[in-house]
Amino acid sequence: MNRKERFMRQLEGKSVDMTPVGSTTTYGVVDIMKKCGAERPLADTDPQAMATLALGGVEYAGFEWVKAMGWDITPLSEAFGCELGEAKIDRQHSIASHPFAESIEDLEKPKDLLQRGRFPAYKEQFKILKDKVDDEMVIFGESEGPFTCGANLVGTESFMKWTFKKPNQVDQVLSVVKEGMIEVINFAFDHGADYYVIAEPTSGPALMSPKSWKKHVQPVITEIVQKIKGPLVLHICGNTDSIIEMMCETGVAGISIEEKVDLKRTVGIAEKMGVKVFGNVGTAQTLYSGTPEQAYQESIAALDNGTHFLCAACGIAPLSPLENVQQLRKARDDYFKKG
Repeated sequence: MNRKERFMRQLEGKSVDMTPVGSTTTYGVVDIMKKCGAERPLADTDPQAMATLALGGVEYAGFEWVKAMGWDITPLSEAFGCELGEAKIDRQHSIASHPFAESIEDLEKPKDLLQRGRFPAYKEQFKILKDKVDDEMVIFGESEGPFTCGANLVGTESFMKWTFKKPNQVDQVLSVVKEGMIEVINFAFDHGADYYVIAEPTSGPALMSPKSWKKHVQPVITEIVQKIKGPLVLHICGNTDSIIEMMCETGVAGISIEEKVDLKRTVGIAEKMGVKVFGNVGTAQTLYSGTPEQAYQESIAALDNGTHFLCAACGIAPLSPLENVQQLRKARDDYFKKG
């Protein structure tokens, strides 16, 4: 089977010859940029440079599927009006303003949402990737999730306080953002995505209690899953042990977890619910600041613990050594040769 068949069969719960290996979050790694000649900030805005860097992950890191929609998780927030911080080769775009910090009275989904920000460039990037890899590799889109987008629009500190003091306003923001999220995800499927990832760092247990997550986040993601045209993968940063069941209950096809999470336990829970697990080789201590041997051994451990897709635990830091990143593919290949 080719790489696309392997990935989709694994996602659908069918038998495969080996575990797919890649990244289901951002991988704007400087070493890859320099090798393929597509460097940020151009690779954040130019469709050809975006596609070249996406394919660089395959050519130089050994990944088996490719990412569309740039190298940060700000596109929906940008389209709703957030200003972005300057991107550099080793720094992705960040949120620089919160347009609804003073009032959410005028918050509504822009009618021209998909003509704003970088969505026209993403449309062209999808076309380039489809022309190059359509029958050979899976393509995925990614953006921030609804709660993280809402926090970007209002300001994270205020939005978190609202979950206690103004919960109705949190839900009001999420009801608007949710509609934009559905439109964006279906845009990705319409232009060639095989699956989509939403990253929800702001709704992780480090910032939000499981009770609040169940009240505010779970219903929104559940509704999004019901209204989109393809499979969704949910990534949440930090130790998500306390909300794994709720993440799976949303109906997502997969969950992406960090190294702090008990992978073996998570796989056991997810498999009973028909959900696949992506992860969870550490990004900071291992891929960024560790040794190649540490990255290799952690990859083997993830395979031993049953990961369905061998990936980094989160977005791969720009200055991560390429040799460390390459250990995921090397470990996977060695693991199945021995088997």
